[in-house]
Amino acid sequence: MHDLTTNDYKSTFRPDIQALRALAVVLVLMFHASIPGFHAGFLGVDVFFVISGFVITGVLLQERAGSGGTSILDFYARRIRRILPAASVVIVLTIFATYHWLAFVTGASVAGDAKWVTAFMGNFHFATVGTQYFGASNPPSTLTQFWSLGVEEQFYVVWPLLFIGLTALLPKRLAKINLMAGLGTVIAASLIWNLIETQNNPVWAFYSPLTRAWELGLGALLAVLTPYLVDKAPKLGTWFGVVGCAVIGACTWFYSSQTAATEWPGWRAILPVAATGLVIAGGSLRQSTGFGVITKFPVIQWVGAISFSLYLVHYPIIQIATQYSFTPLSGMAHFEQILLSFALAAVSYYLLEQPVRKSTFFKNHRWATYVLGAALIAATYGAIFWHLHNSGA
Repeated sequence: MHDLTTNDYKSTFRPDIQALRALAVVLVLMFHASIPGFHAGFLGVDVFFVISGFVITGVLLQERAGSGGTSILDFYARRIRRILPAASVVIVLTIFATYHWLAFVTGASVAGDAKWVTAFMGNFHFATVGTQYFGASNPPSTLTQFWSLGVEEQFYVVWPLLFIGLTALLPKRLAKINLMAGLGTVIAASLIWNLIETQNNPVWAFYSPLTRAWELGLGALLAVLTPYLVDKAPKLGTWFGVVGCAVIGACTWFYSSQTAATEWPGWRAILPVAATGLVIAGGSLRQSTGFGVITKFPVIQWVGAISFSLYLVHYPIIQIATQYSFTPLSGMAHFEQILLSFALAAVSYYLLEQPVRKSTFFKNHRWATYVLGAALIAATYGAIFWHLHNSGA
């Protein structure tokens, strides 16, 4: 039988996934802060994509196994509670800060970017205007980090619908086979297009959801395969985790932004993405035997918990400081930016993310979640157009 059962997809916290989030965000943060040794820390975003595909698909599978169905409205309500509070506040504060420290011209440009970012279309906008993520001659937008959020949300416009089609509209007893076949097709098609587009149009290849879907799809496939992996080989799972993390670390050291400028994601992304999949699979193989002291270390778990807010806030902090100074920043300055990023991420996590995500009122009143989402988007656009009006743009 290949039906989806509650026993197969029980809700369990995975400290190894939280630790992997911590690793991913630290890689990105250190890369943007120009810390030596993190030459290719940008690949932390690719790690995030795999994690996201795994976690979100796991939630879909748990819902379907428990209730027998999939609610699109509930799915997007969860996304609203997860994403919008922190993202909206960061967008608005980044616009204010950019106007204040980098003058009106730059502020107006960033406010223009914010119109697209708020609609989760920032990746298409940055690709259209030819924004170079690596080695750009002009200072980048202080909202550039939102490109990855656009990729994720665009994937999640399509994936839940495909999930329903593969699990509800086709024979129930073949649900897992249908999901594996569908995801296999998505992964193969996206990976092939990634290789082609990276050669022909590297800017679009970097920002396009079509060239990144295979990374999210790999995580989703691992979620479907979880019942076949759980506790099957704990010792092998440990080695999977060790080897996967070692490969991610090696790629971070040996890859660089110079080689990635025209070759990323391309074939070079296959290695760290596959290594991330290996770590996740390893965690499944040893799930009930524990994930190790290092993985469960409280500081690592905390960094993983605040990783979303940390990813959002660190980039404008570093970019505004860099562009304001006009001269290369010292190591101490970068250290201060990192500390400030952690501090503001913690504030965002405890005052914005957690209260909304844990609110029983919003969970029990779906309409309130959508009202909150609409209010946050409206307030963000209000701040954008107010700034644009006052700057004369």
